[in-house]
Amino acid sequence: MEADAEIKKEILNMLDKYAECYLNKDIVGLMSLFVSDPDLVAFGTGIDEIVKGVDELKTGILRDFSQGDDIRLVFENLTISAAGKVAWLSGSMTMHAIVGGEGVILPGRVSMVLEEKDNGWLFTHLHYSVPAQGQSEGESWPE
Repeated sequence: MEADAEIKKEILNMLDKYAECYLNKDIVGLMSLFVSDPDLVAFGTGIDEIVKGVDELKTGILRDFSQGDDIRLVFENLTISAAGKVAWLSGSMTMHAIVGGEGVILPGRVSMVLEEKDNGWLFTHLHYSVPAQGQSEGESWPE
């Protein structure tokens, strides 16, 4: 069910904070946006980027920070839904970064789940993926 205007505003604010922390390589700020729960799960675009728990999440984010600079996240075409103390979103997220001195643009798809806690909304699940290479629009399978 579609989230009401207040929840949408709060979730969009969380995404702004998330992007700001990535740009500033603020690991403390970024980690404060996630639940401190061993069941937290995150998936990235790398074959080994399957994360469970806050320690693995922190390690993965620090790896992102060490391998890229000027990391800018752009969220678009978002759908934000909520029921009770749980909210979820899906849409597009494009990562712009400087990697090895070269500009990299990684357009992808994102889904996130948030849980409302006493101190506000926190991320509990993240999935970021890129479309399959070699698969054209209208095709169900890559060639």
